[in-house]
Amino acid sequence: MLTKLTTIALSCLAAFGVSAVFAQEGGYKVEQINIPEKPEFMQSLGIAKDAQPKLTKKEKTLLTQQAYQEKADQHFMTVHSQKGVSCVSCHDPKGKQGVAWMAVVSKPAIRQSCQDCHTVQAEVFAHTDTHDKIDCIACHMPNMASADDYSTDQKAAGPKALKRLHTYKINVDPAASTMVQEEVDTPKGKVKAYVLAKNEDGNAFVDLMWSCARNSPADYTVFEGKGCHNEATSKLDQGLVYQDQKEVYGEVMKWQTPIKEGYEEVAGAIPRIRKLLEVTRLSPADQTEARLLLDKADDLAAMIQKDGSWGVHAQNYLLDRVQTAKAYIAKAQQIIDKGGYTKVVAK
Repeated sequence: MLTKLTTIALSCLAAFGVSAVFAQEGGYKVEQINIPEKPEFMQSLGIAKDAQPKLTKKEKTLLTQQAYQEKADQHFMTVHSQKGVSCVSCHDPKGKQGVAWMAVVSKPAIRQSCQDCHTVQAEVFAHTDTHDKIDCIACHMPNMASADDYSTDQKAAGPKALKRLHTYKINVDPAASTMVQEEVDTPKGKVKAYVLAKNEDGNAFVDLMWSCARNSPADYTVFEGKGCHNEATSKLDQGLVYQDQKEVYGEVMKWQTPIKEGYEEVAGAIPRIRKLLEVTRLSPADQTEARLLLDKADDLAAMIQKDGSWGVHAQNYLLDRVQTAKAYIAKAQQIIDKGGYTKVVAK
């Protein structure tokens, strides 16, 4: 759970109405960004190299508060929050790194990265063939427009997608959308507005389009300076540019299907063969070898399940691990087939 201090701070921010106050100050303009070390990004927005931030200290403070409240709201709708992960679990509140990447907002230094907790996923991803130049947050925490600025038009939403999404879990459902329109209460009555969608567990998520193929200038250099898989900004080969989320889904299924099918075959065979060992007449050496083979297959199956990407993190590596586990199973079955079955007497 979050600390009591954090909870109180969020309550105060909500009561203060930082969004409304900030709007009165004139709002935040994309043209006020200046990140000279990222010229490709600046060029993608059509902003002059010498552009300077024009925010007052008060505006920066309000913007920081607004961004914090927004990210905290997103984080509260995730498994991370339910497991006790708070803002300070990953961010050092005492550290500063100047302006945040992609916005004139103070960003606390990172004290712990995704890989520190998700060790199995990090080990699997270390074997990737395609995305070895990017970090976890590129896909699991894409830069995205706020609900107030959100649009289903990728080209329109792109330039406003400057805030990193804190919902983490990727939903591979081709019909899922991170943002959905719902009626919300406002001082002027009920209006339709974009809000975070929830999955069947009641948690927010990242949809496939925003994970793989968003038009977000803020992630312009996410893949070796070639952008993501969106036709508006991508410099990748034409075959790697996706037109819509269904096309992304099709590509993901090419990776996941053989891994899932292989895992289910291995996971189903292990308990079956263990039961056969109980009624098979084998020498101690053969018994030992068969059980060691099953343990190795079980370890690989557990690793694949723990990773949870079913091939997306490292498709060729995980497919090889599945094939290896299946070979262990086949060898254990051969040992049993050479043995004689003993009669099981009911007690």
